[in-house]
Amino acid sequence: MKKTKLLSLALATLMLGACSSEDVVVNEGSVPPGGNGYLSFAFNLPTAPSTRANDDFQDGQAYEYNVKDATLLLFAGANEAESKFQGAYNLALLGIQDSPNYNVTTRYSIVQQVTKPASGEVYAMVILNGKASGVVEESGGSWKLNDGQLTPGTTTFSSLYTTAKTMNLAKIANTTDACFLMTNAPMFTKQGGTSDPTGGQVQTLSVIDRDRIYATEAEAKANPAADIYCERAVAKVTVKATDGIGTGAVTGTQIASYTFDGWTLDITSKQSFLVRNVASAPWWGYKANTTSDYRFVGSVGLTNTATQTLYRTYWGIDPTYDGTGYNTSLAPGKVDKTHFNTTIGAVPTSLTGMGKDAYCLENTFNVTNQNQNQTTRVIVAAKLNVTGANTDKSFFILNDNKDVIYDTKADIETVVSTAYLNVPAIRKVLESKLDAGATFDNNDLTVAFNNDGNAGYWTVASITVKDASKNKFTDDAIPEELTAGNATYTAAIASVNKDYNIAYYKGGVSYYGVRIRHFDESQTPWTANGKEDSYEVVAGGNKENEYLGRYGVLRNNWYEVNVTGIRNIGSPVPDEVYGQDDPQEQWISVRINVLAWAKRSQNVDL
Repeated sequence: MKKTKLLSLALATLMLGACSSEDVVVNEGSVPPGGNGYLSFAFNLPTAPSTRANDDFQDGQAYEYNVKDATLLLFAGANEAESKFQGAYNLALLGIQDSPNYNVTTRYSIVQQVTKPASGEVYAMVILNGKASGVVEESGGSWKLNDGQLTPGTTTFSSLYTTAKTMNLAKIANTTDACFLMTNAPMFTKQGGTSDPTGGQVQTLSVIDRDRIYATEAEAKANPAADIYCERAVAKVTVKATDGIGTGAVTGTQIASYTFDGWTLDITSKQSFLVRNVASAPWWGYKANTTSDYRFVGSVGLTNTATQTLYRTYWGIDPTYDGTGYNTSLAPGKVDKTHFNTTIGAVPTSLTGMGKDAYCLENTFNVTNQNQNQTTRVIVAAKLNVTGANTDKSFFILNDNKDVIYDTKADIETVVSTAYLNVPAIRKVLESKLDAGATFDNNDLTVAFNNDGNAGYWTVASITVKDASKNKFTDDAIPEELTAGNATYTAAIASVNKDYNIAYYKGGVSYYGVRIRHFDESQTPWTANGKEDSYEVVAGGNKENEYLGRYGVLRNNWYEVNVTGIRNIGSPVPDEVYGQDDPQEQWISVRINVLAWAKRSQNVDL
C-alpha cells in the first residue's frame, strides 16, 4: 500500500482563541484513498475559559495550557454527526508557537502519518491530555474513550457528544500535575455579536482537505491541512473579595465587621459529554427583544487554513439540559444528588481561598429548567463580628430575625422551655398536678437539642423535668403527660419546633449562596416588576430568546465572582434553594466576570 503523510495540523488552545497557519507551498502529490500519507495541522489551545459572548479573553494559569499527550482521531462520512471513526494516532508535538492572536494562547504544529479514508469527507478531532487524564486508553492498536470502545467504521462522532459519562474532575482538571483535558471546540461559520448569525453552520470537527494528505512529510509540513480549535472540558470559577468594611457597622444590621474564610462550589454536575454538545441547537440567532446582542456567537473571527473565518460559540447542551433523567418528584428546595454534588445542609468539607480558582463540569439548562436547585452556585463563607455574640463569635438567631442576636445556648433553652410551658395542654397538666403553693418554671426543666454543638439548624429533642423537681408534683412523681412517649408531651415538643427555627452560627461563620450568571444583564435583561412568572414572555420575544443562558456554567469559560460587600447575616450552613433563578434575594453583593479563557464577571453584595 502506498505511503502518504498527514498534513500539518495546527492545534490551538483557545482562550477560547485560536490562530492558524497560513503558509502555503506547491503540492507535490497527494495520497490515493486507502493509502498512507502525512497530514500537517495546528491545534490551538484555549486562552481561558469563556462564558460570555462578549469575546472577553484572559490567559489564566500557565498549567492550564500544558499538553502532556495528544491523540488524533480521524472520522469520515457524509456529514460531521454521522461520520464514523477511522483510526487514532498518537501525536508528537513538534513545536510550540505563541499565538499573536489574542483569541488563542498556545499553538502546536503537528505532522502525522495517517491512512487516508477511502471515501467521504474527512474530519479531525484532537484530544489533549486524554491519556494523562485517564480518558483515552490504547492497547495493541485498540482505543477506548471513557471506557467505551472506538470501533473503526462503526463508532459515530455523534456518540461522543450524546453519551453522558461520569468524569473524574481531579484528573481532567489536574492542577497538581498540570493536566487539563481538552477536545475540539464547536465553532460557527457566521459572525455573531451585533450581526445576526442565522443561516450559519456549527463545526466541531475540523474538515481535512483530502488533497492535503501528502506522500511526503515535507509537503505536508509546508501545507497545513487544517486548524483545530481546542477547549478545556471544564469551567473555571474564581471568587474575590476584600476583607472587612473599615470601621462602623453594616447599616441596619448587627454586623460590626467581617472577614472572608473562603468559598466552595455547590450544585455541580457529576456527568458530562466528552465533546460539547450543540447538535440541532436552535439558539444561534437568538437575542433578547430589547438588545442588539446575538449572544450565542462571538464577533471575533479566526481564519483557518481554508481561509474560512470561524467564530466562537457560547452555549451547549449538558446531560440534564431539558430535565432528562432529573428527579421531578423531589420536594421543593431539594437537589437531585444523583446528578449534582451539593453541600446543602452541612458545613463544607473544605474551602477554596479567596482569589483562588476551582473547576467544575459544565451545567446548562433550558429556561424551563432554569431553577435554583439545578443551577451551579458558589457558597461564600464569611466570619462575622456580630454585636452581642459571645467571645468565640458564635451566636444564635431565631425565626430568621436577624435584628435580635442570642449569644449563648442558655438563652435559647430559656426561650424554648418558656414556649413549652405555655403550650395549653402542658399548662393544664401543671395546674392540675402541681402541689399547692409550688412554683414551676424554666429552672425545673432540662432541654436537649438535635444537632447540638454543630453549625446549622437545631431542633428541640426533648424537654424533661429535672429529677430534683419531681417532688413539686402530687405523689412526688412526674406526670405521665410530661414524659417521652406520651401524646401530650409529643405534641407539645412538635408545637415548640413548629414555632421556633433555631439557627446556630458556630464561630460566627455565615454562608452566602450566589448563582453563577453566564450571560450578563445587557444580554439577558430581566426585571421583577409586575411579573407573576419569573420568565414571562416579553412582547415581541419568547422565553428562550429573552432568558436562555442567563444562568449556568459552560466549559472553557472562566467565571469571576467579585464580592463587593455584605448586606446582612446569611445562613449558618448552605441553605436549600427554592424556585426559579430570578428573582433572588441576595445578602451578598457580587459581580461576575467570565474570562478568556473567555471571562465573565459578576459583582455581588452578600
